[in-house]
Amino acid sequence: MAIFAIATPQILVPAYNQIKYIYNSTNVNLLGFKYIFDIYESGTTIQIAEYRVLPTYGTGYGEVDLSKLLQAQVSYDLNLTNTSVYNATNSHYEYDVHVGEEYLTTVLYTATLVAYTIPPFNGRVQINVVHPFVVGDQINIIQGVGGIAANPGMEGLFTVLVAGVGFIVVNSLFSLVTAPTIDGSITYADGRKTITRNVTLDLDNFVFNGAKPWVEMPAYNFQEYMLNSFNDLFLTSYPGANKNMFMTLSQDMWVNAVANGSPTAPDTMEFTNSNGSVFEKVVTAVDHVSGISVGPNNFGTLTLISGSGNLIEPNTTFYEFRYLRNGIPRSTSYMINIDRRVRTLEHSILFLDRMGSWGSFAFTGRAYERGTVTREEFNRDVEGYIDGTNHWTYETYDRGQMATYISTTNTIDLNTDYMTEDMALYFTELISSPYTLYKVSTYENDCEIPDSTEYISCNIITSSFDKFKQRNKNLIKQSIQIKLANNDIVNA
Repeated sequence: MAIFAIATPQILVPAYNQIKYIYNSTNVNLLGFKYIFDIYESGTTIQIAEYRVLPTYGTGYGEVDLSKLLQAQVSYDLNLTNTSVYNATNSHYEYDVHVGEEYLTTVLYTATLVAYTIPPFNGRVQINVVHPFVVGDQINIIQGVGGIAANPGMEGLFTVLVAGVGFIVVNSLFSLVTAPTIDGSITYADGRKTITRNVTLDLDNFVFNGAKPWVEMPAYNFQEYMLNSFNDLFLTSYPGANKNMFMTLSQDMWVNAVANGSPTAPDTMEFTNSNGSVFEKVVTAVDHVSGISVGPNNFGTLTLISGSGNLIEPNTTFYEFRYLRNGIPRSTSYMINIDRRVRTLEHSILFLDRMGSWGSFAFTGRAYERGTVTREEFNRDVEGYIDGTNHWTYETYDRGQMATYISTTNTIDLNTDYMTEDMALYFTELISSPYTLYKVSTYENDCEIPDSTEYISCNIITSSFDKFKQRNKNLIKQSIQIKLANNDIVNA
């Protein structure tokens, strides 16, 4: 027996794209054959799924797509007060695949059939073959292996009368056998199977909470995200490497990085601003994937390496960040241009991007907030009262129609300022993001230091968008409508 891989996913793949395992077996032509895929939490005995897969017509391969299963194992990591580094435990998952097989327990016999001679079953058919059967077993016999004409009296369901070493006797008269040299196969009548698990193991595989576009996934290469080369990438679709992304001082951002487990030397995130000063923060997270705060409002406490001042000074126009290991660059540089077109009130939306990191967009244009009220109404009997003349009457302020389960829903229309083409394309991920949070920032005494309120969960109502490109539209603006995710309850 042998099971071998035809195709397997890469070691690290996005959970929301297809994750196909394809295997072949030398036993694929046996009766009742199926592949068994056992999926485990990596390095443990915790089984999260079992698949029994019929061979694919034409090839005989066993194929299984684990994307739906593994999507349920990942979510996201977000700590809105974090300004350093954290283990992105929920953003990725490590799993093992064990491949086995099952098939009908089949005994092939090639010896000539003979008559059993010991009473009380003398005259019955004796089949000389090594077997696992015991007296009383119900078995099914198929004759004519290889297409040879069969004995009608030896086809179908039988009972094992005698189970000896190297032979069995069945309840069929030998006198009905017309061709004793014909071969045959024996299976249990109840379809009992031989099951062999863990024939082939595919261990230490990872998925992360991401989804590559359909046209990009065929060119996906996990090595580009392993942070082993100076041009590797973070697990984000933020296009900051194109140098055309702008953020205001109130915006937050967290990027996920493949740290490959515990850093052997202190890994660092290096920040360099337009003034030429260099800063760093130590990446202390020890999980396979870590989250790192990098936004203008949440880059946190940095250590000055060279130059002077702070990362963002009044005359700073941009800063870049990249990943270092042993002081050697292990990622490309991502740029954030500082957008100082701020007003006294600024709205922003934090969102989960397609690769599992947290990006944000500022809406410095006009904002319009409106509310709607929902209620359930029912009529009830007006009890009234008996007056002094023994007549039933009621007061005019008695209430018959009642309103209950009253709640208010707030919707907000937001508008961006002018943006670059890269920002416009990244904006489309905000529209379709499954997790979004809304924040209002005020600039009161110091226009360089935002005074921000707490984030509020929200849902994007806007369901259509234009993918603007500057060759078609020189000045790009975007608008969205959001709804706060929780209604306000009224004391009805």
